[in-house]
Amino acid sequence: MTIRDVPLRPVGREEFPRFNKHVCPPTFGGGPLDPVTPTRRIASNLLVNIDLDVPGLGKVPMWILEDPEDQQGGRVFPSKTIRTVEGDIVHARVGAKSNTHTIHWHGIEPSPMNDGVGKHSFEISGNFTYQFATNQAGTFIYHCHKNTALHFEMGLYGAFIVDLKKPDTAEAAGTPDPPYPPGGPGFVRGFNPPTHVIHYDVEALWVPDDIDTRWHELGHNASMQKCDPDDPTAARNFTGDGILNDFRQDVFVLTGEAKRPDDDTPFQKAAVHARVGQTILVRFIDAAYSVQEIRVGLPLTLVSVDGFTLGVGPTGQYNRPIEFAAGQPIRITAAMRGDAIIRPTRPGRFPVTIDFLHWISGKKLYTATTFIDITE
Repeated sequence: MTIRDVPLRPVGREEFPRFNKHVCPPTFGGGPLDPVTPTRRIASNLLVNIDLDVPGLGKVPMWILEDPEDQQGGRVFPSKTIRTVEGDIVHARVGAKSNTHTIHWHGIEPSPMNDGVGKHSFEISGNFTYQFATNQAGTFIYHCHKNTALHFEMGLYGAFIVDLKKPDTAEAAGTPDPPYPPGGPGFVRGFNPPTHVIHYDVEALWVPDDIDTRWHELGHNASMQKCDPDDPTAARNFTGDGILNDFRQDVFVLTGEAKRPDDDTPFQKAAVHARVGQTILVRFIDAAYSVQEIRVGLPLTLVSVDGFTLGVGPTGQYNRPIEFAAGQPIRITAAMRGDAIIRPTRPGRFPVTIDFLHWISGKKLYTATTFIDITE
């Protein structure tokens, strides 16, 4: 075969490849993109201001996502837990009450335009309805993804739980239909052949968090890059005088209850109350910027991590449930979630400690304590 020499010809500028650098997220509002009929509708407004009471310190300003359809408990910190059911098509109507925001459905994996990462799609101006499917049961989170480090720290996050459908078993007869009530009873996916469904009697939610009160004096767009599409990388568009690279915790939080570093009294909101023979499901979500080590005074089985059930499903061949002895540490980092099963066999008050460790040095910054009360 003869290889011919092909003479090069000049290439005009109109033939050059075009690269469009994404600089400033556009704003958008309206209905869902490519809508289909939903099986579940939810609503959320952000930003709403509340104060977090810290004994001995005073009030720390927080931002939350409000459930506008819940007139009784729609304004809480962490923001109200959202519960859907595996297999739902969800329409989430989101209102930006001030400035622009997004909601990122962390771990749900919607289409890019519904994922709520503003710099990859858009920021909500006014109202927008996200559309996504909850195809995988597990523990997830939702949070604002604009100026993310600051907005997450300010409290714009909450638990997102995808419940299993109720199985057709005798055990399910006395359990409400999903979404299951907060605190239990309900069903969770876990390694349990042949169905891989576990019934729980009591549900607990542990959400460690830490606060740098200096950050809570900052404005909505603090330290954000200025948007100049004509000159996006110019030095003038960036700031070097902010503090979002400098996090110094002076308040520690567990499931919405806050304490100073010198307050070692137990956290009551995270305490668990159950009876011998009952099954406890603990869902934990790391909302802190430090590293945590959780120690429970009872044996437990970690059945799910980051929404993936261990030993079950398409990834089950690569992992398995993890057995933890009483007091053995579970180390978690920011945005990590997990589901653990505890089956107490004797009565007593069993300690729970959560050590907050510096993310670089590993130095212990604080130990949060709570407990699991087991009665006959």
